[in-house]
Amino acid sequence: MQEPTSKPPLYEIRDTPHHGRAVFATSSMVASTHLLTCSDLTLSVLLREYRREVCGQCFNYAHGRDWRIRDSTTGFVFCAEACREQWRKETGHVGIQAWTAVETLISKRTKEDSDLVDVDMPRPAALDITTAWDGVAAQAALIRIARGGKGGFPNAAGSGSDDTDAGVQVTKQHKRAIQKALQQPISPDVMSFCVTGVLWLHNNPASLPALLHLEADTTPYPNALDLVAFTRSYLHLLAILPLPLLPLLTPANLMLLSSRDSHNAFGIRSLEDDGAEFFGYGCWPQASYFNHSCDPSVKKTRVGRTWRFEAARHVEEGEELSITYLSTEERSQERASRMGILRKNWGFECGCVKCIEGVEAP
Repeated sequence: MQEPTSKPPLYEIRDTPHHGRAVFATSSMVASTHLLTCSDLTLSVLLREYRREVCGQCFNYAHGRDWRIRDSTTGFVFCAEACREQWRKETGHVGIQAWTAVETLISKRTKEDSDLVDVDMPRPAALDITTAWDGVAAQAALIRIARGGKGGFPNAAGSGSDDTDAGVQVTKQHKRAIQKALQQPISPDVMSFCVTGVLWLHNNPASLPALLHLEADTTPYPNALDLVAFTRSYLHLLAILPLPLLPLLTPANLMLLSSRDSHNAFGIRSLEDDGAEFFGYGCWPQASYFNHSCDPSVKKTRVGRTWRFEAARHVEEGEELSITYLSTEERSQERASRMGILRKNWGFECGCVKCIEGVEAP
């Protein structure tokens, strides 16, 4: 939740001793009181396996059927022509070029990278992350030169020669770096994350402070294979994205996006069946200051690309306003199961009243 310029009447954001910043009620309120509607989606990922049945704009779910309105070059589908037009407008010309390049690459491959399998592996530490990104720096530099210069721009003359604007001659070594990258396994969902983030940085530079204001996770990759998928996707995208995006496609920016998305993302689920189908996730900075409780005081509802928040019950002045990070099914599980899910997916031990009261005395 972006710090507002004027103090809102019903809530405020405050630092807490134990769990960062949180949202607190500034007055008492009854159930169903509207608190916030936010539409500041910075990045989103629709899982590849659901891409044909989830609208690329409003996330409307077709429940196993394919939406008939399809943007064949980018691979997105839409529930209505208005959604397709809005998506193309917001994505922009360079964005459409980027998604077309990604779809062209992915459609040539027969299956998704197995690196995306959920595995029980240690979370990479900060040194592991630095080492992994440093390990692809030399190949990335060669690719940038092959694409048109150290900064990723075409030569000024636009002659198509093998000399770059940086005065570096493109050799077979540079071209082999691109070929090597494109021969590596692909991770479509990780690539989608990177593309949406880079496009957001390109299309909305003035919104960057809202993202920077979020709590950062310095070790955002859940396992070593996920980290490898990101470094490979970085090289893939360096080789295929439109040149205007290459200056923004950097390890620092990808790490920035991952560090803010981690622990701040909201799942994008089906709406008609209590969220039984999980088909993506996104980051809405305005909504990211609500902490978790297994007995939340705030109800969140997705309406297309926006989230609506309202009081789930009577709330007293000064009370923390919390949401649940769990699905409807997960909320009904026993305390130990809930704690395990929260520990694995969000990296914290739940200390809400419902969990504390569930602890048996020794």
